[in-house]
Amino acid sequence: MVNPPAPQGVEMVREGRCMQRKGAWTAVWSPISLASIAATLEQEGFQCQLVDCIIEGLGIEGLLSRAKKYPPHLAVINTATPSIEADLKTAAMLKEAFPGITTLAIGIHVTALPDDCLEMEPDLDGIVRGEPELTIREAAERLRLKKSLAGVHGLSLRERDQIRHYPDRDSANLDKLPFPAWHLVKRDLYRMPFSNRPFLLVGTNRGCPYGCEFCADSTYYGRKIRLKSPERLVRELDWIKTKFGIRDFLFWAESFTLNPEWTKDVAKAIIKARLDIAWVCNSRPDQVDPELLERIHAAGCWMIGYGLESGSDEMLKAMNKKVTVDQNREAVLMAKRAHLDVTAHMVIGFPGETEDTIRKTIEFARSLPLDFAQFYCAVPFPGSRLYIEAKKQGWLNTTDWTLFEQNYSVLDLPTMSAHEIMQWRRKAYYSFYLSPRRLLNIPGRFMSRSGISQMWRMLREFRDWV
Repeated sequence: MVNPPAPQGVEMVREGRCMQRKGAWTAVWSPISLASIAATLEQEGFQCQLVDCIIEGLGIEGLLSRAKKYPPHLAVINTATPSIEADLKTAAMLKEAFPGITTLAIGIHVTALPDDCLEMEPDLDGIVRGEPELTIREAAERLRLKKSLAGVHGLSLRERDQIRHYPDRDSANLDKLPFPAWHLVKRDLYRMPFSNRPFLLVGTNRGCPYGCEFCADSTYYGRKIRLKSPERLVRELDWIKTKFGIRDFLFWAESFTLNPEWTKDVAKAIIKARLDIAWVCNSRPDQVDPELLERIHAAGCWMIGYGLESGSDEMLKAMNKKVTVDQNREAVLMAKRAHLDVTAHMVIGFPGETEDTIRKTIEFARSLPLDFAQFYCAVPFPGSRLYIEAKKQGWLNTTDWTLFEQNYSVLDLPTMSAHEIMQWRRKAYYSFYLSPRRLLNIPGRFMSRSGISQMWRMLREFRDWV
């Protein structure tokens, strides 16, 4: 049975004007949440359009111009902490242009602070708490029937002069979600760092049982691990490759290896299907073994990213990482023996940090055969335990959400100031990347993947970003 086209249009908006960052050194990602929501709605006959203002370089005028071609009845706005005020203002601009439109926001920040966000923007009608697909599908169906959204599980709504929070919604079965609506995005604009080839994201699993103090992701997808079946993942990868001609992927998950046996089965299924794809993934260092790493490399994985966080066991314990420096080191060495490139993600300025622990982190990163390293400031994102503790202890030095991003520190700790943390972050980057060993490796690495012009472009952007 095929539903007829719905009279209502749905606008998917990824705003984030305050988040724009140049270069591939930032976490490059495409709007997979919005593409998944759109696909779920298209199954029910809704007409959707997806606008990624960040990647398309659109301001509000460009967004409204696009929207006027197919006036929407529902707008879904994807949000993030550093751009939250600009994101939510989009609701007011859309309501002014399209009277009667319903505006909903999704994201970790609005899930963690629904009351604050609804009070921040009077023209925002509601917030989808947590995983969005099924909640928005039900909301859109009600709007099509001209019914109230009151009672929809997963929604927080503005109702007259008060805010109502309806019960949480059960998580989706990932195998039953449709393939993301990638036909709605300008795919050529999404480029894999270091190779500059077009790529797309594939959501592999959701939920994480670990409780890292700085992480807010479980606020959105929960702590229970949910996995797409290997067969479903292979079908999705093959569909993207066949339909769109894309063979480069980022496997999108907090950790692709939360269930190591499942990870091995996914790699086995990719090999059996002879997909001939290239992909990268993230992992916890304590979830890998030589067999797993060799198998994912054989299946097309060329780079793995580890959340190493620190070179100090004291700091790892404070972060509740449940790993040791020795485990982190061994995970990197195992990956290199499996012929994988390795990116390390390090955190500087977590409570308890000192100059001595930061020096240990820098020296630890320099001592490893890493290909790339990211050094982030510890950010107390809403939804994390770090945010709760920072507010309780009075460590926050600002209420400006635009500064809550990983290039900045907003924490004045008893042991060091935010200014000192950012100075040490800068030192970490220069110390790591300007070492003779890495300087000598840069030309060969870029010539093998993307050419000398790409190398100079990325080096300039790296300079500006640091």
